[in-house]
Amino acid sequence: MTSATWVWLSQHLIPKNLSSSVVYRATRSRRRWLKRPLIHWFARAYRVDLRDAADPDLDSYATFNEFFTRPLRTGTRPIEGGPGTLVAAADGVLTEHGAIDGDRLLQAKGRDYSLAELLGETGTAVDALRGGSYLTIYLAPHNYHRVHSSLAGRLVRSRYIPGDRFSVSRATAAAIGRLFCRNERVVCWFDTAHGPLAVVLVGALNVSSISTVADGEIASGAPREWRQSQPRSFAQGDEIGRFNMGSTVIVLAGARAAWRDDATLGAAVRVGQALADLGPKSGEFR
Repeated sequence: MTSATWVWLSQHLIPKNLSSSVVYRATRSRRRWLKRPLIHWFARAYRVDLRDAADPDLDSYATFNEFFTRPLRTGTRPIEGGPGTLVAAADGVLTEHGAIDGDRLLQAKGRDYSLAELLGETGTAVDALRGGSYLTIYLAPHNYHRVHSSLAGRLVRSRYIPGDRFSVSRATAAAIGRLFCRNERVVCWFDTAHGPLAVVLVGALNVSSISTVADGEIASGAPREWRQSQPRSFAQGDEIGRFNMGSTVIVLAGARAAWRDDATLGAAVRVGQALADLGPKSGEFR
C-alpha cells in the first residue's frame, strides 16, 4: 500500500465529527487535572515557542483552547512594506502561491481545485478575483493560531460553508483531491484599495470551531451568511479570526502580485511578512 493510499484511507476511516466533538469538550475544560497536563504535554511535544506570547506562563491559561489561541506581545509581528504589499495572514508554512488561472488554484503538485467551489458561490464577486493572486498558509500545531488581514480593507460579508474535517497537512493535501473545497470553512470578503480580498479559514481534523472578530465563534451546521450593514474597517495586520485548533488559510486578491524573492514555497512565514507587491486592482467588489 502506497503512502498516499494509506493517507487517503486513514482520513476516510477516522470518525472526524466524533473526534472534533471530544476535542471541543476537552480543550475547553477548566478542570485543572485535565487542562494543566494537556497544556504542558502539548507545549513539550510540539516544542511550542512562547517567547513571543503575551503570557508565557503555561499555568495562567484557564483552558487549553485559551492557551492554543494565545495572543502575542505587542510589536512581535511588525507589518512589512506599504499599503500595496500583500503580507502573510498567519504564522505557518507557505505551501502554494501564484496567479488565479481562470477558475483553478493549485492545492498541491498534480492537484488543483475550483475557485467558485472553494468560495461556495458564483457571480461578480468571484469573477473579480479571476486573474488575481492567491497564497496558501498551513498552520502546524505549534504555530500562533490567529489570522490577520493581508491588506487594509472593509469587511463586507462573511460566509460559513459546512463540510468535512479532513486533516489539511501537506501529506493529506497531496493525497485527497479538492481538500479545501470539501472541508468546512469560513470566507471573509473585504473591499480594499486593490479590489476584492477574500480570506478563507479552512477547518480541519480536530478543529473544533472557527471564530471571527466580527461574528464570534461559528458553530458547525447549516450554511449561513453575515452581511455587514456598516462595513467594519480593518487595518493591515489586524486580527480577523482564529482557529480553535489548527488549519489552513487561503488569501485571494483581485490584483496581480509580484512575489518577493523570499516568498518561497515550503518557507516558514509570519504574520505581517511581506510576500508580494500588488499591481493595479483587477476589479471592484460587488
